Amino acid sequence: MIKRYIIKYILECKTGLQIQAGNISFDIGGLDNPVVKNPITGEPYIPGSSLKGKMRSLLEWQEAPDVLIRNGGQVLNDPKYDVCKLFGVSPGRISNENRISDQEKILVTRAIVRDAYLTEESKEMLQSQLGENIFTEIKAENNINRLTSEASPRFFERVPKGAEFEGEIVLTQYVEEDESLLDLLIEGMRLLQDNYLGGSGTRGAGKIEFKNVKIYVRDKNYYLGEANQEIREIEI
Repeated sequence: MIKRYIIKYILECKTGLQIQAGNISFDIGGLDNPVVKNPITGEPYIPGSSLKGKMRSLLEWQEAPDVLIRNGGQVLNDPKYDVCKLFGVSPGRISNENRISDQEKILVTRAIVRDAYLTEESKEMLQSQLGENIFTEIKAENNINRLTSEASPRFFERVPKGAEFEGEIVLTQYVEEDESLLDLLIEGMRLLQDNYLGGSGTRGAGKIEFKNVKIYVRDKNYYLGEANQEIREIEI
């Protein structure tokens, strides 16, 4: 390990955010798509897997769109691509012709994307507007039959516009060439801002913005207690 880059940020919902938890019940009048929540507090959060998966997808289409089209949109799984170095590959799926030497082979994931949780200010704001221990809104949509004009209502749970989450991404640099992966990760965050996170993105949900982004750079000496960390502030 040469360095670690700890990226801390605030993620603001610019529209309603709908990251589905899956509905395992079929209650009459129940929600069609509840959002993922902390089972203890009932507060919504953003899974790191959702952030990581969306950024990876956007970066893959940037780096190798021709390969994705040929493979029917399947995830890239070749360590020659920087996005695979950043987010990891599955060694068992690397073909023999794409294998690299043992000296070059570092197949561990460089990026750790942690779950993001509501800020204390957002918790208070949501409860003051919605009620005690209420953190989400219900959005109704109608699916209209074009032949009969019959409406089929559906009810979606969303995190309201204006809610903010605190998040963290850890990028580990193992070799000198890995330093460029920091720029790639920032690119993925910028791409996500102009796309959407979660469901119903093409119907207006999921627009987000990264704010107050700080990068804490920590080398080996920091972990030995012999040096301070470097702090950078950037705009996404």
